[in-house]
Amino acid sequence: MAAVCEAPGRRAATGCFFEVGRREIGSSSSRASSRGISGSEGLIMRMNQYGQLGGHGGCVNTVSFSPAGDLLVSGSDDTHIILWDWLAKAKRLSYPSGHEENVLHALVVPFTDDSTIVTSAADGQVRLGQLKQGGEVTTRQIGEHGDRVHKVALKQGSPHILYSCGDDGLVQ
Repeated sequence: MAAVCEAPGRRAATGCFFEVGRREIGSSSSRASSRGISGSEGLIMRMNQYGQLGGHGGCVNTVSFSPAGDLLVSGSDDTHIILWDWLAKAKRLSYPSGHEENVLHALVVPFTDDSTIVTSAADGQVRLGQLKQGGEVTTRQIGEHGDRVHKVALKQGSPHILYSCGDDGLVQ
């Protein structure tokens, strides 16, 4: 059963999933959608932690879903990247990122069949990991900052446009 979206002063007539659908096709503004959905007490009350995944040898600094939502990618102070089958709560692949210091952000690049991971780290590098057949992974540096790189952002719908930001005060 779908949760009911409730907004102050409005009748609770539409389901959250209906509202999300309206937003996707452009018939509802993002502000109206987020107010209606985030204000749903039923939706909030159903949220819980799905499980725990152990495998890193240091503080885990980043976790994100793949574009399809079937994998999680995590990065840690141990400089390793782990791909998880989150539904089965199992490690699918672990590899050294090529970074020399703490991995601060990791994302699966869209439109790559979950075979390309972009990472940033405290060593100032932005790196690309390519997953090959048989579990082999190659990494290469694709960007560099003068200090720690906290986040990377990919343009929605494009695996080729990337920006990063860091302690050097630059977005590049």
